[in-house]
Order: sequence, then structure tokens, then C-alpha cells
Amino acid sequence: MPSRILLVDDEVDLTDSLVRLLRRLSHTCLTAASGREAIAIIDTDRLDLVVTDLHMPGVDGMAVVRSARGKQPPIPVILMTAYPALESRSPLVTLDAVYLSKPFANADFLRAVEEALASS
Repeated sequence: MPSRILLVDDEVDLTDSLVRLLRRLSHTCLTAASGREAIAIIDTDRLDLVVTDLHMPGVDGMAVVRSARGKQPPIPVILMTAYPALESRSPLVTLDAVYLSKPFANADFLRAVEEALASS
């Protein structure tokens, strides 16, 4: 079933690639290049999933996760990072976000999307 997915990353090339991949599966994709922009979209749009980078200038991915998980009902989140240190994952347990380490294969990304959407 097609879903509304917000992709948040300051790496435009990665965002564009993920949008193309998800649109092939008929998902509607919204994008944000910053955490601040993502939170504004979360506050105003109906979303089925948020996929966000952890490390971004200014408002980081953890703030995006908190915003999405704070909605009623909570929006499922996939948190991507190129810095898979254990300490960056520990807050995710309390925020109930799926963790995806960059770089990742398209199949791994699509599996995470499918699982996150099924959990909502």
C-alpha cells in the first residue's frame, strides 16, 4: 500500500536516490534538507513514516525523531547514520526508532521501510 514518507538528509544525492527507489513502489515522498524543515513538515503534514539522518547541522536527527514519535499516533522513524558508534544508538531504544547504518544496500533500506510501516 502506498505511504507518505518524509526523507530528511543534508546529502541531496542520497535523498534523491531514496526518493527514486520509494517512488518505484508508488510511495509519496516529501523531502527536507534540515531537521528544522523536517519538524515543520511533521507538524503540518500527515505522514506514515519519517526517514532521517542522525548528524545534520543545526537541528539534528534526534530532534526529528522526538517530534515524529511525539505525534498522536506516533509516526514510525528510521534513523540513518554514517557513525554507527554504540553511544549514538543508546537513545534510540527509548525513542523506538529503527537504526540503519550508512552505507546500506537498497534491499536493506526497503526491508527497514517495510518493517517500519508494518509496525505502525
